[in-house]
Amino acid sequence: MILALLLLAAGTAFAEPSTGTVARAPEENLRVLLANLRQKRNWQVREAVLGGAAEELRDAVASGDGAAKARLAGRLPGMAKDPFGICRDLEGCREAPASLHVEDPVLLDDAFMALARPWFKLQKARGKAVAVSVDPGAGVQLKLEDFPKRPVVTLSALPTPTGGFDVEVEEGAEAARDFAAERAAVLRDAKN
Repeated sequence: MILALLLLAAGTAFAEPSTGTVARAPEENLRVLLANLRQKRNWQVREAVLGGAAEELRDAVASGDGAAKARLAGRLPGMAKDPFGICRDLEGCREAPASLHVEDPVLLDDAFMALARPWFKLQKARGKAVAVSVDPGAGVQLKLEDFPKRPVVTLSALPTPTGGFDVEVEEGAEAARDFAAERAAVLRDAKN
């Protein structure tokens, strides 16, 4: 009798189609979409390395001084303490980073996530959605619901002649200003 009830319950569970879809978080969507581009990026790395010289990158870091050198060194995962740990919370993220450099293509997904994270955090604090799409030609696009000045933020990864990739936000300086202004408004409203 118990076996018959178990079989009946199992049959019912498998017979009914799922009526709802499971919505994934924007971070999860981005990780899935980035995984689909991994093969193309591997080819781009090979092409960029064959045409470039690693000495140029070393010389750029070595010849820099002061804040410029620290900023360049901070973009390099091998030299920064935690290059992808930026903007874990909105309060500690005064400015959305505009770019990162990665040598190893395995780190590209982490770089994309680090550059997208401030926008995810800001939209969450605003109570608004982020739609994520990945297009090999256009890059990663973050469509920001009801964002006053910047409805779309585009991230791209470009192979460098010295090897690796520069992962950057299109119009990075303007995007950083838009982020900072909206962040200030959100934090001001949260205090009131």
